[in-house]
Amino acid sequence: MRRHGGTTQAGRIGDTAARAAQSARSVEEFFGAVKRVIRPALRFDICACLTVDPQTLMNTGGDYRDGLPPAMMPRMLDIEYREGDANDLSDLAARRTPVGLLSRETSGNLDLSPRYRDIMRPLGFRDELRVLLRDRHGAWGALIMGRADDAPPFGSPELTVAASLAQPLGDALRRLHLTRLAEESTAGPAPGLVLLDSDHQVVHGTPTVATWFDDPVPPGGSGLPPAVYALAAAVQGAGAAASRTSWMHSRRHGRIRLHAWRLHEPAAASARTAVVVERAGPTEHIALIVAAYGLTPRERDITALVLRGRTTADISRSVGLSPHTVQDHLKAVFDKTGVRSRRDLVATLFARHYLPDITPAQAAPPRHPDT
Repeated sequence: MRRHGGTTQAGRIGDTAARAAQSARSVEEFFGAVKRVIRPALRFDICACLTVDPQTLMNTGGDYRDGLPPAMMPRMLDIEYREGDANDLSDLAARRTPVGLLSRETSGNLDLSPRYRDIMRPLGFRDELRVLLRDRHGAWGALIMGRADDAPPFGSPELTVAASLAQPLGDALRRLHLTRLAEESTAGPAPGLVLLDSDHQVVHGTPTVATWFDDPVPPGGSGLPPAVYALAAAVQGAGAAASRTSWMHSRRHGRIRLHAWRLHEPAAASARTAVVVERAGPTEHIALIVAAYGLTPRERDITALVLRGRTTADISRSVGLSPHTVQDHLKAVFDKTGVRSRRDLVATLFARHYLPDITPAQAAPPRHPDT
């Protein structure tokens, strides 16, 4: 990370937090290590740590042990992904420095924020500080911190520390994604279905739903993973598509796919949204792999063709580039993924991350594996 005027104290906190999280094998361990380092400087009373899809900023899981009460999560994510508010994740993503303080974003009039009116004020919190964790390849998570009414307000020192966390923690979280992708098991139960009402309360859940989620699904209550609430809210927003697909982390099953759609004719009682839960397939895996390695769209297309066993001449014809330009793109892919040849690329991306999710018939070796 580039710093003006040398290494600052805030910068050291960001780097120390990233180092502390390097040995983590799970999202919970990662954020647990981060919170231990940053708590003395940021002195938060509440802290939700989430992971996001770098393509869509959809919530994919995280560590909520120091976050909001579970009963508040459906409303929180409804505001985030359906209604919108100041200081939301899409807002932060558009900024050069992805840090925001709710009181500043509302010019001191916190009552303009539905998140403050409906969640923070009833719980006794005075302000919300957010930092989006991103590196040059994309956004990978966020820290959402609050202070109680009887605590001093967040100030410039805290904003400086928060800004120092964005890049080093974004980079560390991206690397954790790659590690987890390489280790995930492909086994899993049958798909599950959960029906939610207009307040995102559970109307019905099939027996297999509970086997996908880490915690039990209480009938008629709150307690679903935040990623489910986020996706349900996203399909109910004004002008939103009737269906949407995303994914989330599960401690037991790794990455799992979520598919939600709006119900025009309720299937059961007051159900308004249906969410199917199943094992993540190649589409979800390869999208995250491409983002995590920082491949450009053109590099992604050429990599996909290499994984299908296409020669340089074949690729040249397919993408309308000269063989020399194709080789230049491949060299860039090799540099970013840390390999030296097509064979190494297949072993790194295909065998380690992609092969477990496809059939043997699709896993034919490339015809010309060497560069």
